Amino acid sequence: MQISRRKFLLAGAALGAGAAFGLFPRTANANNYWLVSACSNKNNEHFVAALDMQGQLRCQVQLPARGHDVIALANKPGHVIAFARRPGTFAMEVDLLKGEVVNEIHALADSHFYGHGTFSAKHNVLITSENRFASGEGRIVLRDARDYSLLESYPSGGIGPHQIALMPGEDSLVIANGGIRTHPDQPRKKLNLDTMAPNLAYLDLSNGKVVQSHRLDNPKLSIRHLAVSTQGKVVAGLQYQGAKNDLVPLAIAHQGQDSLQYLKADEDTWRRMNQYTASVCIDEAQQVVAISCPRADLITYWSLRGNSFIASERLADGAGLTFTDRLYASSGKGRVVTSKTLGTDREANLMEFSGLKWDNHLAHIEIG
Repeated sequence: MQISRRKFLLAGAALGAGAAFGLFPRTANANNYWLVSACSNKNNEHFVAALDMQGQLRCQVQLPARGHDVIALANKPGHVIAFARRPGTFAMEVDLLKGEVVNEIHALADSHFYGHGTFSAKHNVLITSENRFASGEGRIVLRDARDYSLLESYPSGGIGPHQIALMPGEDSLVIANGGIRTHPDQPRKKLNLDTMAPNLAYLDLSNGKVVQSHRLDNPKLSIRHLAVSTQGKVVAGLQYQGAKNDLVPLAIAHQGQDSLQYLKADEDTWRRMNQYTASVCIDEAQQVVAISCPRADLITYWSLRGNSFIASERLADGAGLTFTDRLYASSGKGRVVTSKTLGTDREANLMEFSGLKWDNHLAHIEIG
């Protein structure tokens, strides 16, 4: 199916800043899902929250500090792991159906989390990206999903491992080594910008060895967030750490090549993305990739097959992305948006939570 630029236009001026997205409907029932994200309120209190498809807040569980990503636990329906924003040291298992924390997971000694992890149902392990802040070494840590006891800890193949994802078959892991060293004593300071060496690495989970590692030609392009297709194609978003007026590409793809491939877009597109991407999300059915650019107030769309830009839409501070039966996007302005039908007469769906700021990532859980 050819995707036209017109079909990605905003649903209408009546929505104002809460733009709705013209995406393709799915066969799944959206009512089977809850959307989940870390969030903060006006009092600077931090939570993990879940809402249903009618826009009702179903659960709000307090976290000790600001959260980042949330992942669903396939072996525990209704349960998620919420990760601290880097350089935090906590992760919480939350039962969203009961609205309570059921387990707390701590980073390795003298380490902090990078806000991300993944769960392997095949191996029944939780896998996290962590940083030994004394040495700056990135680590990939495997914990038994039954009690979160430590199983293994492997070098990530770089500094600053950020988002990680299982490859098809769940026997290897792809790692976005962002290249930026951090330390809890200087929470948001980037300590090594002059010596950055980000890479995309692949780790064999059977022995902990990095079997591939690929760098970009520009070391200031930090590889941060990624998604993996069912065919094993990796798409990653970049965050630029160089001069503010530099014009740089901000997304890459990789699937077995000798080098990373930049996605294709014109200079105006790269310029409008404002040197920063957040979430990456793949729609397998339509072979479309969505990449959010919160500093540019944009959600961008790309061809998964062709690695090329399709279109973009505005969403103020839009960052979190997830697919259920369609795309949902969340924003730091308290909005969650999508569309119900495709075409010029589509009915827009806008959920607005004026008291909450959604964090950079959005997930979903199936509730039956």
